[in-house]
Amino acid sequence: MQDKKEPSFFFNGWEFIPFLLFATSVFFSRALLSVSVGLMLIWSILLLKKNKTIFKSIFTKTSKRLLILLCVWVLFVIFDFFRTENSTDWLTEIALKIPILIVSLYAILLPKTSCKNENSWLILVTITALTAVVSAVNYFINYQEINELLLQSKHVPIFSNMHHIYFGVYCTIAIWVSMYFYKNGTKATWWASIGIVLFVLMHILVSRTGLVSLYASIVVFLIANEWKSKRYKRLLISLIVLLCLPIVGYTVSSSFRNKVLNSLEDFNALKSQKEINYKSLAMRVEAWKTSLHVIQNNAVIGVGATNTDRYLQKQYVQDETVLYKDNRVGPHNQFLEITMAHGLMGLMLLLAFLLIWFVSIKRNPILLAVFVAFFVSLMLESFLERQQGILLFCIFVFAFIPVPSTINKETET
Repeated sequence: MQDKKEPSFFFNGWEFIPFLLFATSVFFSRALLSVSVGLMLIWSILLLKKNKTIFKSIFTKTSKRLLILLCVWVLFVIFDFFRTENSTDWLTEIALKIPILIVSLYAILLPKTSCKNENSWLILVTITALTAVVSAVNYFINYQEINELLLQSKHVPIFSNMHHIYFGVYCTIAIWVSMYFYKNGTKATWWASIGIVLFVLMHILVSRTGLVSLYASIVVFLIANEWKSKRYKRLLISLIVLLCLPIVGYTVSSSFRNKVLNSLEDFNALKSQKEINYKSLAMRVEAWKTSLHVIQNNAVIGVGATNTDRYLQKQYVQDETVLYKDNRVGPHNQFLEITMAHGLMGLMLLLAFLLIWFVSIKRNPILLAVFVAFFVSLMLESFLERQQGILLFCIFVFAFIPVPSTINKETET
């Protein structure tokens, strides 16, 4: 009689500890967030050392290709050493980009069908929702003061150590994670409740990047889901309802209404070009133009990741921008960011990564919606230039890459 196989120490729940530390620290402690990355590395190394055959069995063609592209990106950053003017800045950039590989490897090795996987994501999404609730309570307590700030291109304060744009993206992804596990998990009521709460609160906390990515992803989800099933009438009704939701938000939410009014003011400033200082949208467009000029002069290999800000500030001066020094911001666009740093080679690398990921998930409407949410976020923010952005992006991409069921079973034994 064959002996019963002993459960592996590395797949009895311990593997989710780094994820749980990430989930509980991402909003509040960058130090603990770094510790979570270190634990991801340790666990991945121990697993690969214990089971050397798992490398061949668990890595799909998609994950291998994506990892290779990320390795190339990190190599670009390493070679930037030879053109950096400040070695400290280079070390900081290396410390930022190396986790791209660590987190991606860790996410690939995680069991995909374990109930602990669902529970880990539930903790992250729940903490996101609780942070949103506390931030909304603070908004209502300081209602008048914050509403006046919104009319001055400011934002609703978020109760966390996270930039409000990044928090908006986290909320969007949390909504789609809720949708995914609502359909595929075991706690449908809980997932639905959290998703609805986050959707409502996003219209109060008002991150324009988050809302644009949310609505763009919803449109793509509806088209992919309903068109595929040939439910054209239902699709039309859903799109009409979706169109009405911002109108409802404008009517009932003062913060949403003030942000819309501020956005219209930004558009007018951008159109007239008379006064674009302290107008967030107009300043961003000016940054895009300036970034494109830097790229035109350094198209092939870029200026190096540690030199982008220096070159950008010089270009602002050469272009005789009307922006004050304090308003000469970075590109707020990951595509422009990586092209400035590594030239057209860097841009092609990022586009290739997104294309491979898109092809792997295009048949799943929910994952396709997340792809669109991330794509829009990359268009409107340099999302992969902060630790919080890198971790969310890499964990989600590699944790939800479709894999054969035989691989899932093998990682759980």
